[in-house]
Parts: sequence; C-alpha cells; structure tokens
Amino acid sequence: MIKCVKCGSELREGSLFCTYCGEKTESRPDSSQFKGQAEKADAQADGLDGLFAQIRAYVKSETDKQQKVLSEKEERIRTLELELKEKEALIAQLSGKLKDLENAAPVAPDKRECPKCGNALSDDMVFCNQCGTKVR
Repeated sequence: MIKCVKCGSELREGSLFCTYCGEKTESRPDSSQFKGQAEKADAQADGLDGLFAQIRAYVKSETDKQQKVLSEKEERIRTLELELKEKEALIAQLSGKLKDLENAAPVAPDKRECPKCGNALSDDMVFCNQCGTKVR
C-alpha cells in the first residue's frame, strides 16, 4: 500500500489520485520489488568492471612489450648510425690518402731491369741483351 503525500491516507496500489483529497500520487514503485534487480545490476556492473580491468591489463602488457621492442630497435639504429659514421670517416681518410698518392710525383726506379729475366738495362735499350724481350 502507498500513502498520499498530502493527506496521508492509504491508497490502493496503482492509484493515480488520492480518493480522499484528489491529490495526484507520486507513482513510486515499491523499493523491495526492485531490490533483486538492483543487486543483479550491481553484479553485472562488477563483472563489467572486472572485464574492463582485465582488458586494460592486457592492453598495458601488450603496450609494454611493444615499447620494449621499439626501444631495442631504436638502440640498434643508434648503434648502426655510429658504425656508419665511423666507416664514413675511415672512407674519407682513405680517400684523402689516395688523392695524396695520386698527386705525388712518380718515383723513378734507380735502375731499369728486364721484366722477364731481371737483367739490368740502360735507358737507351729497346730489347734486353740477355733474353731478347722487348722492354720499351
């Protein structure tokens, strides 16, 4: 049973107006009838909260794994970049030495010799006087 908010008279369930004073009733459902539904809703909310917590934990775990992989790859890139800079510096150094050698005056041998037999040759010889090989 519900009571009228204006005069306090007891009213039948489902009455929209008070039969004694005519006041419109506040159609509030009896809380006991919905108590079980509220508990069920709370349990479902707890279940969803738990599920969301599991999802958040999984996403965090996967994110942490990906972050670790990314950090390792970034470190490898830094190492490769350092190696590349060292190799570029070495190439530049060797290129400079090569240019210096190319620009240097050719060193004349103290004496000419036959490429076949190794016999000493004079500057005016066209053929080796020991084996006959053409030397010019």
